[in-house]
Amino acid sequence: MFTTMAQFFQAGGPMMGVILGVLAGAAAVGAERLHFFMRTAREDADRLVTDVARHVADGDLQAPLQGLDGNDGPAARLLRRGVAELWEGAAADEVRRAVEEAALVELPRYGRRLNYLPMLANVATLAGLLGTIFGLQQSFGALAAADAATKASVLAAGIGQAMNTTAFGLMVAMPCLVLHARLGSLAQRRSDACDAALVRFLNFCDAHEKTRRAAPCRVVG
Repeated sequence: MFTTMAQFFQAGGPMMGVILGVLAGAAAVGAERLHFFMRTAREDADRLVTDVARHVADGDLQAPLQGLDGNDGPAARLLRRGVAELWEGAAADEVRRAVEEAALVELPRYGRRLNYLPMLANVATLAGLLGTIFGLQQSFGALAAADAATKASVLAAGIGQAMNTTAFGLMVAMPCLVLHARLGSLAQRRSDACDAALVRFLNFCDAHEKTRRAAPCRVVG
């Protein structure tokens, strides 16, 4: 198998290395995004809001701050910002402004680097087409200098380079597009869930403001 792969790459010409580099870049982006979604942003934003609201309603601001520490997900970071504002005695409007400002930084984390994948798919496809042109140029250039006995083999080698490069470019481009669609859908769902949870939290802060002013939160320490 390895011999066949080596022959495939050798017959494909210089653009095979470019396409292989594109494949490595797409794999790096995919691995980083999967790690983000499966580890960093694997959080139940709705449950986090429920827990935070329960503690805040009980007048305990320290517990949610401690519970959110060490969680680097976007929803947790935004809730921590909101609770920190409450800790400082901010009004609901001030909490809303602070959280919305932080959301401009945190929510785009879901879609970070995903735009690289369609770009890499296009590069792989174009590199394959360029390799096809190189292969055909090599074929017709060599045919002029070849004798009748070797013309067939020279033409076959050039066409083989052209077809191998095109095939490899498409083999890399298609998974890039599929991965972009899958991760893009996941990013949208996670971002929407985070956004909905933040609306719940901010609405809770609005409803709780009168009670908090009448009976200030008790700091548990």
